[in-house]
Amino acid sequence: MGTPNAAGEQVDLLNATDGSGECRQGARTDDDDEMTEADSQQQNVYSSPWRGVREPVESAPTNDGYIDEVAIQKQGLDFIRNLICGPDAAEMIDYLLEQFGQDKLFAVLVSKLRPRLVNAFNRERRSSEHVVRQAQPQTDVIETVMYLINNMAAGSPRHRQVVISQPELLKATVALFSHSNRHVRVGCAWLVINLTWSDDHSDHGNCKQRIYQLKKLGVMEKLRQLEEDDELDVRERAKSAICQMTYFDRS
Repeated sequence: MGTPNAAGEQVDLLNATDGSGECRQGARTDDDDEMTEADSQQQNVYSSPWRGVREPVESAPTNDGYIDEVAIQKQGLDFIRNLICGPDAAEMIDYLLEQFGQDKLFAVLVSKLRPRLVNAFNRERRSSEHVVRQAQPQTDVIETVMYLINNMAAGSPRHRQVVISQPELLKATVALFSHSNRHVRVGCAWLVINLTWSDDHSDHGNCKQRIYQLKKLGVMEKLRQLEEDDELDVRERAKSAICQMTYFDRS
């Protein structure tokens, strides 16, 4: 789905591109968004509204067209993130999965969490030679995707099953536990909290299986490292996640 940017060009809402047509990542750092404090209950913790686009980080191009495209991409992701938060979240998640297609949606989300190999024209040498470089995902895009995934995992038990059944997504998020941005690290801990939440006894069996899968991916070791994090919020969320990961061990 496309919409015109400031230059009148059509832009994909979820996949910003540079002038060469290559997919690129967004650019905004959002240090104002704070995670909701809650130790004992599951919440849609990533529901704060989009606060606009700030200056691009160092690895982002600086041309105005790209910034416009990133802003549109960011708005698209934040729209989806807020769409699946609130009292009707479960119904909206079902609608989202049906309209986008489960495989397509998660493929897009995974692509926003991982570096991309980009073929770029070598302008410095003024030749037709193409060089391959690695475009790192932008922190603000990662943060927004974590918001979105957490809202989905905070839905119904069946939605937690959908998220836990995405191996590539889980691998991509496990790699973010050591991210330099504290909001991303908090988001990782909240994802564990949401995925290990059990609404009632009918979900206990699936919950145990979700915990087992997370442990196989090395999540417990990652959480132990976050217990020693410099940021208090990260440490507290990690402790809550570990408590839920070990709940059935104590019962």
